[in-house]
Amino acid sequence: MAEKEKEQQEEKKGGKKFLLIIIVGVVLLLGGAGGAYFFLFAKSSPPPEEAEQEQPPEPEVGPFLQPDPFVVNLADPTGQRYLRAKITIEFRDDKAYQLANERLPQINDAIIMVLSSKTVEEVLSPEGKLELRLELIRKLNELLGPNSVRNIYFTQFVVQ
Repeated sequence: MAEKEKEQQEEKKGGKKFLLIIIVGVVLLLGGAGGAYFFLFAKSSPPPEEAEQEQPPEPEVGPFLQPDPFVVNLADPTGQRYLRAKITIEFRDDKAYQLANERLPQINDAIIMVLSSKTVEEVLSPEGKLELRLELIRKLNELLGPNSVRNIYFTQFVVQ
């Protein structure tokens, strides 16, 4: 009987060893799978030095000119519709800004001519306003020199 108890204890010890080996094997297998996933599928971030170099520089802001508000009749057959617009002009550099100040009457005339040539439908849609902005930039660049005007902002835009 003593021999049977020894064999049962050895079998229990052997069963515990077998279970321990299986657990260690599963842990190693999961660790290996996790490591493989990390190295194969995880996105690597660039080193901090490279990340700083890849960021685009902050855009420079040029000098601004805000002429008096414009009130013009729109190209409406009845002649009863008008536009009131405040426009701010952003220039590339100080040289273009100085030239614009010297030629302000010509700039005002060009803006009035472009605004008064538009219909109500053209100025009410977002696409129409964008096209108007681009047309004004082209017209002012013709007047002041290529790439003098960086952007035009409508700070007030009322159609009645």
